[in-house]
Amino acid sequence: MPFEYLREIAQAELPMTVKQVDHIDKLRVLRAADLVSVMLPNPASDMQFARVLAITPKGRSVLSSEASGLP
Repeated sequence: MPFEYLREIAQAELPMTVKQVDHIDKLRVLRAADLVSVMLPNPASDMQFARVLAITPKGRSVLSSEASGLP
């Protein structure tokens, strides 16, 4: 689940490099929801890694709401 991955990112030191394809796919979803700032690989590129730069204010809000038990 992408939101579970958002919690993992929140615990990590940023920026961070991600090479696992399934995690890159989750980052695509999180970026589309405007929850993270991330540099994603070009699908046509042989180099497949992403660079997570930050959790957006909206992402921090989601994490805060989740921690407080709000919907």
